[in-house]
Amino acid sequence: MLELDHLIAFLPGPPEPAGPLAGFFLDEGTTHTGQGTRNRRIRFRRHYVELLWIDEPETEQASGLGFAERSARTAFPYGIVLRGTLPEGDFRRYTVPDGPTLAIHQGTPDMPFLAIAELTDEQIAGLPHRHVPPHRSGATGIVATRLTGATAPGPTLPGISLTAEGDPSMRLLLDSGPLRL
Repeated sequence: MLELDHLIAFLPGPPEPAGPLAGFFLDEGTTHTGQGTRNRRIRFRRHYVELLWIDEPETEQASGLGFAERSARTAFPYGIVLRGTLPEGDFRRYTVPDGPTLAIHQGTPDMPFLAIAELTDEQIAGLPHRHVPPHRSGATGIVATRLTGATAPGPTLPGISLTAEGDPSMRLLLDSGPLRL
């Protein structure tokens, strides 16, 4: 089984909490030690949307993750992190500094970044639901996601559809309505 852990929108800089993000509570985020990135998140009980940008370019370059290209929009600027059983495909192991080991798909720049946090079905069932502040939009979760302008990475992605046609975008269907990033 695979389920959504979080979605990533790679940005050229910190997000503005206006425009489409105005109805959402953005947490303070975190600095990713050893990755050269910083984030803020729109959190829900079982998943979240990570708004990620480069904070330390030299450190990001050394990480080998290719996030600078995604943030500069020279590679597809969205990503998906799932949790569950590793599907078939070309994956490599990456240990997040001071964090878990992920299986990262060895895709091409026109594919979304894809990583899997390997967990058994029993481990997934035992994950707690987070307490999150309410969003002014009323949203409590992601129902479905559509990535446009992306080549599919291969494995079936639960609740996520991809199309190669069009400019890169991420459209979320939340339980309160649509959100485009």
